[in-house]
Amino acid sequence: MRFGLHLPNFGNCGYDFSSARCHEKIASVLCQIQRYRKAFHFEYVVFHPPEDHSVPEPFDYYVQNLRYVDIPLVLENIKTYDIDRFQRFYRCLKGELGDRLQGICLDVPHAHLAGEDWVDFFHALGSEVKVVHLSDCREGIDFHYPFGIGGDLHLEEILKRLKRLGFDGVLNFEMLPPSPGYLNDYFETYLRARESFHPEGMGEVRRRMELIGRLGRWIGMFYR
Repeated sequence: MRFGLHLPNFGNCGYDFSSARCHEKIASVLCQIQRYRKAFHFEYVVFHPPEDHSVPEPFDYYVQNLRYVDIPLVLENIKTYDIDRFQRFYRCLKGELGDRLQGICLDVPHAHLAGEDWVDFFHALGSEVKVVHLSDCREGIDFHYPFGIGGDLHLEEILKRLKRLGFDGVLNFEMLPPSPGYLNDYFETYLRARESFHPEGMGEVRRRMELIGRLGRWIGMFYR
């Protein structure tokens, strides 16, 4: 199995690596990374630009904490950054971290919610795109939905464009079904992407996922 790690971000955790007020929490995360990185063989660590606006000048503290992460770092675009701002920040951070910063995680919904075409992000950053986060969103909110339940994005179009662009990195399904009743939509998203990029052995994959899907639908009956 291949593992990536996502550092705490302000939207989900209430702090990020720029939050000096949460020094103890950050120290605990760094300790856990050091403890478990070899056991899990993490290939990369995804992280956001600083989002804690309660900190007046977070950059130096943010960079200092990132230097303690002894795993290849991958910067993710966020919905408050357009292409130009994100590119400038990436170059600035690259100047501080050097080869420790391995590239970009292109979050397709974040680009969409920023009012940008995610393909423009890809063209601007080129071979530095190492990871793509894929999920659906709607009504201006990053729901992290699987595809097929009413979002704004179109999976087939995204997959076709990624193939034409020659993407060969990690495709990460950063999705949270609203309830177990939507697990089948999650599985179908995975299957469509798998078939698009790796069609070999799809018969066996579909049979295995169908069994898991049946179990998911049965469990979902109790959580509707």
